Amino acid sequence: MTKQKQSESNNKKASRIKVVDTHGHEYELAGSPIGSGGQGQVYRTNIPGVLIKTLNATSDEKQREWLKQIHWVIQQPLEGLPIAKPVAIIDQPSPGYVMVLMDGMIPLSSIMEKAEESMLDGYGLKGFIDSGGVRRRIGILAKLARILADLHGRGLAYGDLSPSNIFVSSEINHFETWLIDADNLCVNSRLSSQRLYTPDYGAPEVLRKESGVNTLTDSWSFGVLAFKFMIMVHPLKGDAVNNGTPEIEEKALRGEFSWIDHPKDTFNSLCEGTGLPRKIVLSAKLLKLFHQCFGDGLSEPGERPSMAAWAEGFESAFNLLVTCEAKDCGSSYIADKNLVCPFCDETKPNDAVIELVHFHFAPEFGVNNGGNEKDVWVKTGHSIILSRGDSVVLKQSPIGTSLYQESKSVCIVDFKESGLFFTPIDSESVHVQKVTSTKEIPRITKCQGLKNDFRKGVERYVLHLGDILKDHPAWLFTW
Repeated sequence: MTKQKQSESNNKKASRIKVVDTHGHEYELAGSPIGSGGQGQVYRTNIPGVLIKTLNATSDEKQREWLKQIHWVIQQPLEGLPIAKPVAIIDQPSPGYVMVLMDGMIPLSSIMEKAEESMLDGYGLKGFIDSGGVRRRIGILAKLARILADLHGRGLAYGDLSPSNIFVSSEINHFETWLIDADNLCVNSRLSSQRLYTPDYGAPEVLRKESGVNTLTDSWSFGVLAFKFMIMVHPLKGDAVNNGTPEIEEKALRGEFSWIDHPKDTFNSLCEGTGLPRKIVLSAKLLKLFHQCFGDGLSEPGERPSMAAWAEGFESAFNLLVTCEAKDCGSSYIADKNLVCPFCDETKPNDAVIELVHFHFAPEFGVNNGGNEKDVWVKTGHSIILSRGDSVVLKQSPIGTSLYQESKSVCIVDFKESGLFFTPIDSESVHVQKVTSTKEIPRITKCQGLKNDFRKGVERYVLHLGDILKDHPAWLFTW
């Protein structure tokens, strides 16, 4: 190393800021902030997985209020949630706190910026695809929505949701998701006096100073973030805003104009081709949730989807994805009947996918008891798309419901090159039959399947998960 470079390195090390917590532990702030907001900045440190948030307090009174809030947050029931809560208070040289985050995490904002820069630089959707495409985005948003739903279930609201305080796995095939900046938390049973928000993500009533942050503003912020992440445009910034003055944008963000996809009011709509086509990245259920959030929910906060509804929507959508088999593509998209990849136009063979449609089977409402076929088979609206090579664990509750995680596992379904195979879990009662069959249905006691050699693509089968004579979940499919 030359003397000049060594001198520069020494100066750089000397210029690094050191902070000390109330227990006397010292930390060295590493580089520029990785997140910044109205209250302060977040830095990595010389200790892997340890972050520091420093406060931008302008007065002693604000410092005292903020520190009181941090002490309150430390006492909240956040166990088991992937939220980087404060673990120690920084008192030198200025107020702040210490939080612990998993290694290998990056801010969500970096993924969004990569996709946007690719568009601006003339590379189209390359940045969107290279950063994980539709599959990674839906997986992350499903995790994030479930975290917020669990937080709300504990009587707390997050308060200031934005891409810079959400951290996700740097590996594009993983969806690990964490929240930082826990000092924004508030009790959701009252309207918080805090009106902190990140530009573009604050709810209209917060911008109008009619409300503090709460669970309903969390739902709005999540909706904006999810729409921008998936569609790459802001839901309130149509052509009227993008081509207008800053005052027009302020009015839009305060909720004075309809959202860009309003079915009737086109004043603030976007020109055709702007943003990703909704149907290739969003399921029908997600489209409905976005219309609910930005339609009636624009002026009526109580009409917005709950975070549990958002979580169920994204969890369900994840199971409707198919992956393109083209050698140079590999993108995922929401399956439709044509199975044409919107990113490369490659058609996926029909025999490479199978759809499982969920029903509740209620035999006691059959013909013998005065009912009819429709009473016996109750369609729930849940379905799963399996591509060849996929495997899924089916439980008593379908994927995409709040009860799925705690529900009992019943059967593993494997879609292999040789066929579709079913394996009961812990001797659960599992049966497979042709819909048209009148024969007694044998119980499956070990791995058993339908061979590809006998697949006609027209025979309807049902997979029963439970006692065949009692109410139980069932999945209908064609083979």
